[in-house]
Amino acid sequence: LYLYTIRLVDPEVIKARQIVRSNTDEYRGLEDNRRTSQVAFALPYLSLTLIIILSAIWTGIAVADRLVRPIRQLIGAADEVATGNLDVAVPVRPSDGDVASLGDTFNKMLLELKSQRNEILSAKDLIDERRRFSEAVLAGVTAGVIGVDPYGIVTIVNRSAEAMLAISASAALGQNLSAVLPHVGRVFEIGRKSGKPVYREQVTFYRAGAERTFNVQITIEAGDDGSEEKSYVVTVDDITDLVQAQRSSAWADVARRIAHEIKNPLTPIQLSAERIKRRYGKVITEDREVFDQCTDTIIRQVEDIGRMVDEFSAFARMPKPEMKAIDLRESLREASFLVEVSRADITFERIFGSEPLKGTFDSRLMAQAFGNVIKNAAEAIDGLEQKDGSHGIIRIQAGRQNGVIRIDVIDNGKGLPRENRQRLLEPYMTTREKGTGLGLAIVKKIVEDHGGRLELHDAPADFHDGRGAMISIILPPAAATAPRGESRAENERETEKVGNGV
Repeated sequence: LYLYTIRLVDPEVIKARQIVRSNTDEYRGLEDNRRTSQVAFALPYLSLTLIIILSAIWTGIAVADRLVRPIRQLIGAADEVATGNLDVAVPVRPSDGDVASLGDTFNKMLLELKSQRNEILSAKDLIDERRRFSEAVLAGVTAGVIGVDPYGIVTIVNRSAEAMLAISASAALGQNLSAVLPHVGRVFEIGRKSGKPVYREQVTFYRAGAERTFNVQITIEAGDDGSEEKSYVVTVDDITDLVQAQRSSAWADVARRIAHEIKNPLTPIQLSAERIKRRYGKVITEDREVFDQCTDTIIRQVEDIGRMVDEFSAFARMPKPEMKAIDLRESLREASFLVEVSRADITFERIFGSEPLKGTFDSRLMAQAFGNVIKNAAEAIDGLEQKDGSHGIIRIQAGRQNGVIRIDVIDNGKGLPRENRQRLLEPYMTTREKGTGLGLAIVKKIVEDHGGRLELHDAPADFHDGRGAMISIILPPAAATAPRGESRAENERETEKVGNGV
C-alpha cells in the first residue's frame, strides 16, 4: 500500500537541492581521493625542497672547500717539511686573497730553508772530510795526541797515545786528564797557567811496568769565535830510546877514552910489579910478607882494572853481528853450562821445550848475552841471605810465544829495585858494590842489534812466592822454522835440573 502526496516546489529550490547534492557527491569523491591528491601535490614540493637543500649543501661545501683547500695544502706541506722533505710547494691562486699571500710566503720560506739546508749539508760534508783527514793524520802520527777542553776534560785520544801511555780511549774520553794521567796532568796544569802558547817539559814515569821518558808539549788553541775559552792539544813523544841512545853514545865515548888512557900504562905497571917481585923477592928478608902482599896487591888490582878496561872496550866497540841460522837452545846451554860449573851451590832449571828455536843470530854474541844475564842472576842470589834455609835457584826457560822467541831467566835472589829499574839497562848503572854496570847494557845492545828487546820484571808469583827477578829477552820470529813432530812429546816441555854442580 503506497501513499503518494504531491506538493508544488519552487524550481529554484529543486535546483539548489541538486547543486547541494552534486557538491556533496563531489566532496565525497574528493574525500575518497584525498590521500592520492595529497601525495600528488606533496611529491613535487618535496622534490623541489630536496633539490633546493642539496643545492645549498653543495654550494656550502664548494665555498668551504674553496676557503679550506689552501689551508689544507699548507698543513700538508708543513707535514712534509716536518719529515725533512723540502722539495714541496703550495699552489698559489691570486683569487685566494690573503691565503694566497700566506702560501707565497710559505713557499719563499721553503726556498730559504732548502738553501740553508744545502749550505749546512755542504758544511757538514766539509767538516766530515776534515775530521776524517784529521783522524787519519792523528792515527798515522807516531806521537801521542790528546785533546783537552777548557775544563781539563779529555776529548780526543789517538791510537799512538793509547799504545804509548797504556790507556784506553773509550775509558779516557770524558775524564779529567789529571785523573787519567797524573804526570801528564801536572804538566798540563803548569802549561795552562803559564800563559805560553806552547809549553814543553820532559817527564819520566812508569808505564806498562817500565820506566819511560816522555816529552810533553802543551799547545793552546784559541776559539774561532774569539771567546776566552781555549782548548788544548797535548802532544806526547816517547823519547826513552833517544835518551838511552844519547847516554849510551856518551858512555861509549867515555869508555873509549878510559880504555885508551888506562890500558896503556897497565901492562908496564903489571910487568914492573912482577919484575920487582922476581928480582928482589929473594933478596928482601925483612918484612918479606909485607913485600909479597904489596906486590901481589898491585898485580891483582892491575888485573882487575884490566878486566874492567876490557869491558869498557867491549862496550865501546861492540862487534858487528855475523848472522847465521842457529838453534838458540845451544847458545843457552853453552852459556848456562859456563856458570853452572862454577856455581855448585845453585840449582839450575832449564825448560827449553823440544821444538828447535831456529833463527838468524850471531851465536857468539847471543851466548855472551845469555851468559851475562845468567851471571847476573847468580850474583843476585849471592846478595840475598836465604833465611828460610832454601838454596839458590835459577830457572832458564825458552820457547815461542805469540810469534816471537822468548827467553826468561828467573832467580830467587834479592830482586830488582822498584824505582829506576830501567836505568839498570844503562851503562855503569849497578846495584852491586863491585859491579861495573856494563853487563845488562851489553846484553841490551846485543839484543837490540838482533831486532829484539830486553825487559826487567819481578819473578812470577808461582816462583818462590814472587821473590827474585826475571830478565826476559824477546827476539823476532825465527827466519827458518823446523818441521813440527807429530808426537805429543813434541809439545811437552823438556826440563833439566842440575844440583850441586853439573
